[in-house]
Amino acid sequence: MKRFLPLLVAAALVAAPAASARPAEAPTLQPGKLIVAFGDPAPGFASGTVRGNTITNPRGYEVDLASAIAAKLGLKTVWMYSPWNSVFAPGTKRFDISFEEATITSQRKRTVDFTSSYLNANQGVLLSKQTTAPKSLADLRKLQLCAQTNTTGLDWIKTQLHPAKSPLAFPTTTAAYQAVQINKCQALILDVPLVSLEKKQNPSKFGPVAGQVVTHEQYGAVLQKGSKLLPVVNSTLKTLTANGTVGKLQKKWFNLNFAKIPTLS
Repeated sequence: MKRFLPLLVAAALVAAPAASARPAEAPTLQPGKLIVAFGDPAPGFASGTVRGNTITNPRGYEVDLASAIAAKLGLKTVWMYSPWNSVFAPGTKRFDISFEEATITSQRKRTVDFTSSYLNANQGVLLSKQTTAPKSLADLRKLQLCAQTNTTGLDWIKTQLHPAKSPLAFPTTTAAYQAVQINKCQALILDVPLVSLEKKQNPSKFGPVAGQVVTHEQYGAVLQKGSKLLPVVNSTLKTLTANGTVGKLQKKWFNLNFAKIPTLS
């Protein structure tokens, strides 16, 4: 038997590196699970049935992207609802990662971490059915504008456009869309992909998407400040972009050429 001992030792030495080469378990809140948060339903991005803090049967680009990330990491997805106004609040998060079409900004990065970008966007102008389409920013300034609170759209109105009337601010996209429907708000300033897909899903409720304002924004998923999961997700996003998954999901869920929307200047 002694003559076989070196072979067994050699086999053990070969097996040891293989075992140690296994990828480490992702540092999520619950072992084996990726808790993914979404906000208000957004056509094409993430829509489902919201009941309290849970979301059932979600579907959309961000849902599929989160599922692809979880699959790469060997995790099971758990869906939850997180209101927009709480996403950037400092403190402990109940989710591992949140997909809420959130633009990456330096101010927001003070309280949360962002993944690398998974979509680029400008601001769009969605009109009520009773509003004449503006041909320029000068025309846009004359309208009663609205936006969602704590958004880059509202910030752009206040700091860049300086309209004649104070903009109306709503806590949710649902409330903002309703204001446009009843003409309380003549023009909603919100991300081009969001207003375009909302108009596509509900064509009879709104006027046209009259234009866009070039702001060169990037969407990033939100994580707890200092999250150890961030580099893991970024590496996975890089892989999914390189292998074409991200592009295929955008084509599947959007199928719109946002570049065709006229730019207001």
